[in-house]
Amino acid sequence: MAEFYVTNSLNYNKSVKFNITLRYFVLVESRGDHKWVLEIGTTYPDLNGYPIPAKKIYLVSLDTLDDEIEHAVAEMCALIDWSPALKDPKAPYVDYRSPSGDGVNIASNIYIRLKDDLPSAGIDLSDIKITLNNGTVDFDITPEFSIEGDPYEYVLKWTPPMLVYDTYD
Repeated sequence: MAEFYVTNSLNYNKSVKFNITLRYFVLVESRGDHKWVLEIGTTYPDLNGYPIPAKKIYLVSLDTLDDEIEHAVAEMCALIDWSPALKDPKAPYVDYRSPSGDGVNIASNIYIRLKDDLPSAGIDLSDIKITLNNGTVDFDITPEFSIEGDPYEYVLKWTPPMLVYDTYD
């Protein structure tokens, strides 16, 4: 058994202890193959003061172990009263962009890195809108962006659609 602590980024004065156990068992009909079970729990109460049920993940795979732990802990943390939350001190900001300025080639890829420094609530991309201006018209290219990262740092990338060139004899 191992212990780890989780702290909400908007209340760094409160930490909640979690226990994690990885056990195995062998079924008689499995010819000695180990079956792994991951169990995550906490003694911290939920919003109403009731115990938070432990999460059990059966047939754990090493390929998905980190994701399964993150998902289980996130579900349990959603049940915890993290108040009083601190005010998010600053809005997210653009840390890097390329290209910039005038005279940018029409075939240029666009990169934007958004950041939100802790303590913060993170970046909410649900209302983001990205427009491309060709000098006279704004084009909404938001759905064409690929987005990678986490709520505290996202990299947005846009690759222009293939240009069609016609030649005349």
